[in-house]
Amino acid sequence: MSQGTDGADTEHAARIAWITHVRRLHRNKRMLGFAGIVLGAAMLVWWKSDPTAPNWAMWASIGVLAVSWAVFIYVIVARWKWVKVKPYSPPE
Repeated sequence: MSQGTDGADTEHAARIAWITHVRRLHRNKRMLGFAGIVLGAAMLVWWKSDPTAPNWAMWASIGVLAVSWAVFIYVIVARWKWVKVKPYSPPE
């Protein structure tokens, strides 16, 4: 291999490693938010489809959905801020 392709491979590997790191930031919070959205939506469907479901199920599902979406938005903003502070720079 020539030196030019080694440099391109190294740069490509560094870029992939940086992207992978950004994707892993706040992964547990993101998964918790996703699970909360699924749970909140399931509770809302249960409350809407079952006439014997208690009224608190609607309010609980709305609360779970609101908190879960807030966690999702927090993760998006936190990752954006991290990328702004530590942008990708190719290796020397």
